[in-house]
Amino acid sequence: MHSMILPRKFTAAEDNEYEHLAAVSGRLRGVLEAFSENRLPPEYGLEVLAGYARSLMASQRPDGSFSSSRNPDSLDADVKTDALRFVTWAAAAFLCLFETRYPDEAASMEGLGADLDASLAAVLNCPVISDFSFPESGEAQPVQQVEAALILASGGIPKRLKSRPEHGLGLASALENLIADFRMRLDSGTTALPGGIDYRPFFEQVLASV
Repeated sequence: MHSMILPRKFTAAEDNEYEHLAAVSGRLRGVLEAFSENRLPPEYGLEVLAGYARSLMASQRPDGSFSSSRNPDSLDADVKTDALRFVTWAAAAFLCLFETRYPDEAASMEGLGADLDASLAAVLNCPVISDFSFPESGEAQPVQQVEAALILASGGIPKRLKSRPEHGLGLASALENLIADFRMRLDSGTTALPGGIDYRPFFEQVLASV
C-alpha cells in the first residue's frame, strides 16, 4: 500500500453521494488495515497516528457512533450500513488498536488521554456497534457479519471485551451470539451461502481471530 493513499486525518464526506461516502469509508479501512498488519509507511509514525485518532474523535456522533456521512439518518438502509455501521466498527477498531499499541503515549499525548478513554467507552456502548443484523442481505447475511467481526478483531476488540466485558456489555453479548452462530454453522456443515460459495474458511478465520 502506498503512503499517498493513506490520509492523515478522518473527514466525513461533503455530501451523501454514495461514491463519496464509500471513498471516506475505504480510506479509514485502508489506514486500519495497514496499521493492524504493520504495513504503515515509515512517515506514518506515532504523531500521524495520534493526529488521525484525534480527527476520528472530533467526528464522533452524540450517540458514540461514527459515519462517513454528516447526516447518516437520511440514508437508505443499505447505504447507512456502509456509511454508519461499518465506519463505526472500523473507527472503534482503530482507536482500540492505537490505545493498545501505544498505552503510555495514548494516556499522555495532548488531546488523547481521558478523551480517548471516553471516546472508546462511548463507541463500545453505542447501539450501532452491537447490531449484526443485515435483513436486506437475506441468506447472504453472514457475508457482512464475517466482515464486521474481522474488522473488530483487527483492532483487538473481541479480546478486550473477553477480559473486560463491562467495557461494552451489549457488544460483548452480541459478539458472543455471533460467534456461537458461526460455530453452529461449522459444526453442522451449513457453511455454503447463496451462489454455492462455501464460507467455512471465513467462519474459521473469525473464530481464530477472536
